[in-house]
Amino acid sequence: MSARYIGFNSKIEIGTRVALILSALDSKTSLDELVMLDYALLYSEEFGGPPNLHPALPNHVAEIAHRRENMPGAISFLLKRGLIDLIVEKTGHYYNKNEDTLDFVACLQSDYFKKSWIRLNWLADNKSKIVKTKIIELAKSSS
Repeated sequence: MSARYIGFNSKIEIGTRVALILSALDSKTSLDELVMLDYALLYSEEFGGPPNLHPALPNHVAEIAHRRENMPGAISFLLKRGLIDLIVEKTGHYYNKNEDTLDFVACLQSDYFKKSWIRLNWLADNKSKIVKTKIIELAKSSS
């Protein structure tokens, strides 16, 4: 049996960042908001925040489309394990943290996740600005 390589931005990696993001927020969050918040967590300098967590490669703004495509699977992964809550309203589906989210993220001790926590405080304070940012603006500023 051969091992299958799962590259960066796998369901587990994206899901872990989603859990981190939700743990830092005090409000329900939509899928599209989570996509932008995840991008901002990694490329915070583009939003006037702390240094990027990931290096800014050429055309990295295209990662937003990849996240939008793959984040539902990551969210499903978390929901099936009870690590986040789903809130269904007339205006759409939203996600929020629960006690298990907080227990899960408390176990994350690597340097990468410690660096993420610094950016999460900034992310929570700037959520409104981040989620309202137009992708075209990011494309212009990163070129």
